[in-house]
Amino acid sequence: MAQRMRDETAFEAQRAWMRRVALSLVFAAAVGLLVFIVARGISGALLFVEHQELLRSAAAAVRTGIEGLPTADLRTARLRAERSMDLHTQIGLLCAFAAAALTAVGSYLWLEQRAARNDQ
Repeated sequence: MAQRMRDETAFEAQRAWMRRVALSLVFAAAVGLLVFIVARGISGALLFVEHQELLRSAAAAVRTGIEGLPTADLRTARLRAERSMDLHTQIGLLCAFAAAALTAVGSYLWLEQRAARNDQ
């Protein structure tokens, strides 16, 4: 009988620990998603400013016609804009993963501390 009670107590402790881990992961995912959305919003504004060069080049090419195409280096401007967009995406993902990792660790430690206080 005593062994059964110890097994049940150990099982409940393990389930409580798994709940804390799962809750920490949920917090981390939510914060990571929020940081990614904010980073994409900021990078979207920055990309809008950077894409103005591409728009100016395209407008100049349209205004001057065929003669203006060689001087308007649209391909280079487009490639630079694509590289910049990829870089902004990578930075946003890096920020999101870093925030998620910090949140997972911090929330887990907070939940463990709370559980230890409740056990006392």
